[in-house]
Amino acid sequence: MTLVSRRLGAAALAGAVATCVTVAVAGPGAVAAPGSSDAAADRDFGVEVLSGRPDMVTGGDVLVAVTVPRTVPVRHVEIRLDGADVTDVFAPASQDDDVLVGLVEGLDTGENTLRVDANGRGRGRPSTELELVNHPDTGPVFSGPQVPMYCSADGEPWNLGPVDENCHVDGTDVTYRYMTPGGELADLPDEDSLPADVATTTTTDGEEVPYVVRVERGTINRAVYETAILHEPGTPLPDAWTDTPGWNGKLVYTFGGGCGVGYRQGTATGGVEQDLLLSQGYAVASSTLNVYQNNCDDVTSAETAMMVKEHLVETYGPDTFTMGWGGSAGTMQQLLISNSYPGILDGVIGNIGYSDERTVTTNGHDCRGFVDYWADTDLEWTDAERRAVTGYGNPNACFGYTLFDGVDDPQRGCHPSIPVEDRWSATNPHGLRCTISDQVSNVYGVDENGYGRRAVPDNVGIQYGLEALQDGTITSEQFVDLNAGVGGMDVNGERTEARSQADPAALEAAYSTGRVNQFTGGLTHTPVLEVRRYRDDVGDFHDRYRSWVMRERVLAAHGNANTHVSWTSPDNPEVNAQMEADALATMDSWLTARLELASNDDAVREDTVAARPADLTDGCYRADGSFVSETISYDGGGVCNELFPYHADPRVVAGGPLASDILKCSLTGLDRDGYAVEFTDEQWARMQHTFPSGVCDWSAPGVGQVGLAGTWIDFG
Repeated sequence: MTLVSRRLGAAALAGAVATCVTVAVAGPGAVAAPGSSDAAADRDFGVEVLSGRPDMVTGGDVLVAVTVPRTVPVRHVEIRLDGADVTDVFAPASQDDDVLVGLVEGLDTGENTLRVDANGRGRGRPSTELELVNHPDTGPVFSGPQVPMYCSADGEPWNLGPVDENCHVDGTDVTYRYMTPGGELADLPDEDSLPADVATTTTTDGEEVPYVVRVERGTINRAVYETAILHEPGTPLPDAWTDTPGWNGKLVYTFGGGCGVGYRQGTATGGVEQDLLLSQGYAVASSTLNVYQNNCDDVTSAETAMMVKEHLVETYGPDTFTMGWGGSAGTMQQLLISNSYPGILDGVIGNIGYSDERTVTTNGHDCRGFVDYWADTDLEWTDAERRAVTGYGNPNACFGYTLFDGVDDPQRGCHPSIPVEDRWSATNPHGLRCTISDQVSNVYGVDENGYGRRAVPDNVGIQYGLEALQDGTITSEQFVDLNAGVGGMDVNGERTEARSQADPAALEAAYSTGRVNQFTGGLTHTPVLEVRRYRDDVGDFHDRYRSWVMRERVLAAHGNANTHVSWTSPDNPEVNAQMEADALATMDSWLTARLELASNDDAVREDTVAARPADLTDGCYRADGSFVSETISYDGGGVCNELFPYHADPRVVAGGPLASDILKCSLTGLDRDGYAVEFTDEQWARMQHTFPSGVCDWSAPGVGQVGLAGTWIDFG
């Protein structure tokens, strides 16, 4: 693998990075024009940033490639940064003397100009300029004004040294780990010699190398980051000019699950010491702000991933392509980042995941209402009846989903590490409000109280258990009583008798900026392979229905699902491991074929579909590990649905769409004749009290449900 093939491959896949728009959002901002200049045949210089976008350089350095026209001898090239000669940092890229690569340092914060000339310039001598916009390595770049941050880089488990006001430490910490005969990574006792029992491994390039891992840690964008790569100490590291046998040239970026309000630097990343990835020669990277339990904000997650990847490329050289990796909300981040900030990830490998945070969080609020109602009602409810109104395979899934509603509670959403005296309360109105809406107020805006505008919860008009009523599973009294008693939550996290109401401005921002994932941005052309171990029957809220939600949205956006593949397996560790390994190899093949098809820098859906392996289908794994090739279908039969049946959620049972993409429904009037049962006058009076403005009209678009305004939105 030469640098040039990596560079051209990365450019072909990352072409959508150049897709930008100027949009007005809650935090007003505009995306600058992207760019690298293209060489005009043999006459002009071509200048390309290899480490990211020219308008989003960070940390004061940038990796640049200059393509020299055939009319200019390489020795006559002169390169200057804001007038200062930087030619000496450039050297030929591998075998290609007409491509010079250099790590240019010393950029000022803000605008910089890189100028390339043929010395002895005169009439007809080529020259070109590239504008570079540099940002601090502490951020922000496009996420907007930063929230307060409680530091942890100076404590356990990192112990990286003293931190500054931005939670940053000087320098990096490098350690070496080796694979023991017992199959565990352990600290390398001596970097001058390898243990006699060190394992070896063979990369996807067929290189057999000692299983020794270089782990680097530091701080970027106020996060602690980690990178890992196979490398034997004492030998040259890979860089932009040098290949080494331990790295196959490809990057896997890992993301962690959960969902928690930030304000803290965090104590875990998505994990880089992963045998499946490292043993095959992949570089692995992640950071604490890519763990949703620590930072449930896909904008700062995207920004941080971009910056960490930039650092890795500047350190080790360009990667061929980058695959995402992670489960639960780790999948959620991959999908949101790929759709809103395309080019950071080239392919998504998700596990037990969801489409986005806001539409899943609604289920947490629905379930909170159910759980509180069932604790107080005098009516008897069987498990079958509870299952019928929740839609889940097991009603206990609702207890799991109640974890989600805490992220909209300004007090309950705070992590224990945030001092109580710093938190918002009625007696401390200027304290930190630990809600998603407040943490991501750059996206949603603020209300007249200075609180982040709420995109959820909202359950006005929802007739919980409607389908269960219509098919006779629950009685009219249960239906009326449930809907009268489910209640809502106010802006300060207090349970209320009244239903919850979202802010219309926040709802529109959620759709237009991509927080509700409509799969119409970068996911138009980004391949997605999502896998799921089946646990619907035991009440796990990572239910298979979430796979169908993705499929519904892809079909609605594109009319076909040629870029989305879904696999399911039994809850069996060995089969799960086989499925994950198959997914990694398959996505690698898909992206490799995508590179071979690309003839320019346009990342288009047609090329991605054409590159899809011919034998790649939806399907499921049996308990013996054999694969069933079968297109997924929500209502259809087949082996996979027999083995792993789909279920639903409370809003689907209430008549909502399978795409689960409506945060707040449009309303229509109550119609007493529209039910399969008859209500008593007393019951109907309670219905009118519960739904004074009407009930959901699911055939109409949701309130504020608009299209995606564009990608690479800047909230600064």
